[in-house]
Amino acid sequence: MTVSRLWSLALCAMLVSAAPLAAAQALGDAESGRVLRVVAEAVNPIGGMNPRFVIDAVITPGDGPFHSTVAGWFAALPPGEGADTIEGTCVENQCALSGSLSSGKMALAADIGGASPGAGRLILSDDEGKKIGESPMQLSIVKGPVPGLGELAPPGAVNGVELSDILMWNGAATGFSNDGDGAVGWLQRQALSEWQAGKSRPASGLILKEELATLRKETDKRKKAAGWAAMGEPALGWTAGYPAALLPRASAAPAGEKRFTSVDGQAALVVAIGPPLSDEAWDAFIEKQTTDRPGVSNRSYTRVNDDMEITWEENGKVIAAAYHNRKHGFAKLEFTHPQSASARYSAFATILTRSLRVTDELHPG
Repeated sequence: MTVSRLWSLALCAMLVSAAPLAAAQALGDAESGRVLRVVAEAVNPIGGMNPRFVIDAVITPGDGPFHSTVAGWFAALPPGEGADTIEGTCVENQCALSGSLSSGKMALAADIGGASPGAGRLILSDDEGKKIGESPMQLSIVKGPVPGLGELAPPGAVNGVELSDILMWNGAATGFSNDGDGAVGWLQRQALSEWQAGKSRPASGLILKEELATLRKETDKRKKAAGWAAMGEPALGWTAGYPAALLPRASAAPAGEKRFTSVDGQAALVVAIGPPLSDEAWDAFIEKQTTDRPGVSNRSYTRVNDDMEITWEENGKVIAAAYHNRKHGFAKLEFTHPQSASARYSAFATILTRSLRVTDELHPG
């Protein structure tokens, strides 16, 4: 693969190893460190082109008095394509950063730990670590709109929970997660880049001011059309919501449950909060949900420790569910609708399951 192609496809495959995931948790967390936003441009061509990209990251104090860490995101500037996590360490002002390309790797050494960026050097290598080329880099602080992209949203303009929500309402759901720490991570960045590509915009994964406003406006419009109604007990650690326009009837339910149905009774939503399950009971519950049984088809699920999302088809119905087991309680949400009416209800399967968010503070005391 040529270097030009390698760079234009930079970091299309999102990193999922532990180190990038830990690094991504710092994205957007401006309060715990200093925001780093720079444009880096190669002075000399590498493989017939000059790599140009934006770094949007946070520098946080490290273990030693002269050490710090960098965690964030970088995206190629048009006409280049691709974006992914970037991470590294600094000793005083000198920082060494690295990231993975769709084919190969990049390494950047730069004077970016201080108040203003200095010189830098970029090295591109292939998957086996063989050096392809290098170039001095010019770095400048992002001020105003980024050429070819637009103006970055201010640090802290949106957190991970809201960004996941508004992307979901605009057809670009993140992967399943109940992470409530508020940081914008790679899941949100990946979904954002998919939404951007779907709108024929550069798939940078960068949070741009104009695009954020568009996502919020469209989300408000769609929630209003759906009659979206919030529910839950935030003080007890759980929140959810439901589309009252589609499920207008609240029906009688046992203590700890809420039930809503469509006018014809064919679609139903159940949200229940009950006593916590022991580790053994939780594992048994998961096994029951995932074990093959007659009449069940098209089952798909994701489990992350004490959180699970699952969908399946059974007896002409589609069921989308989310389960969260915490030390203070067990929360479940199950949305059922006819296969024959999937076009009407399917868009809400993900929205409903992801709307149920719980914390370890569920039912305290």
